[in-house]
Formats: sequence, structure tokens, C-alpha cells
Amino acid sequence: PRDASDPEETDPREELIMALIEYKKYKEAGEILRERAQIEDQNFVPSSTIERPKETIDALPATTLFDLLTAFQEVLKQRTGETVHSVDGEEITIEDRMTRVLSFLKDEDSATFIQLFIDINTRMSAVVTFIALLELVRSARVRIHQSQPFAELRVYRGAQFDAPLQKIDLISAVKSENRPNGSGE
Repeated sequence: PRDASDPEETDPREELIMALIEYKKYKEAGEILRERAQIEDQNFVPSSTIERPKETIDALPATTLFDLLTAFQEVLKQRTGETVHSVDGEEITIEDRMTRVLSFLKDEDSATFIQLFIDINTRMSAVVTFIALLELVRSARVRIHQSQPFAELRVYRGAQFDAPLQKIDLISAVKSENRPNGSGE
């Protein structure tokens, strides 16, 4: 039993309460620091490693069809001013757009993917230009590369850039691809 007359004797519960209060202070301070660190991690912007290409860059990873489709979707998003209810027969051919792309690259060493679609006003023209660009890549007249993942696509002159432009017959191209071994009917 405690002696109630001894005023110097301290209550052990009081020491425990003080220790718990001190622990709670440190715990709250730790939470505040953790929240601030998370906010800083979300706002961290790494320095850019992109440099302006001095000449044609054959950087890895190679540009894939998915990169092209993603860039093309961005082009289509920018073409929102097109009226849907109006039906105008626009004469645009793949050969015309191929010629336009090649003439653009004749004056420049390279172009961004978006630059090749600047003069396009309708979705149909954008689709035809995209098909023309795919045909130019297939025939090695142009090359498309990215300097790093998610970077802007750049279009360069290909190995067959100066080869004469041939007329494209899409119907016969589809028929020849459907034939077994590419020959006979």
C-alpha cells in the first residue's frame, strides 16, 4: 500500500501517459513527413535527355505499328472541326498524298509525324494520308523512328526515296495477298 502522506512519490501512470503522448507526437510527425515525401515523389520532374538530332537517328526501340497508330489517333483528335452531316465527294488519292509527303521531305531532312498532317482538314484525307505513309514505309521510301519511348515520331528519307513513284492498285494487291504462294488464281 502507498503512503498517502508522502508527496514526493510520483504516480507511475503519469509517466506512462507522458511516454504515450511523446510517442503520439513522433508518430504524427512521421505521418506528416511521409505525406510530404509522397507529394514530392508525385511532383518530381526528371531532367530531359532529349537532344535535337544532328542527323538521322537509328535509335532503339524500333518504331512499331502501335506507335504509328497512337500518333495517328492524336492527329484524328485534332481534326474535330469536321462536319459529319455534309457529304462532299472529295477526290484524294493515295498517290497524291504520297507525292505530297515525298515533296515535303525533299525540302527537309526529316519531319514530325504531325507536320505531315498539317494541311489535312477532313478525316478522310487524314486516313488516305496515313495509308500513303504506310505504303511509303513499306516501299522503303521513308523511315519512321522515335528517339525514345513515347517521344514524337519523326519521318526520314528512306533507302528508296528517289525511286520512281508507281501507281498503286489496291484491288490487285489484295487479290495477290489472298492467293496461296502469291501465284495463280
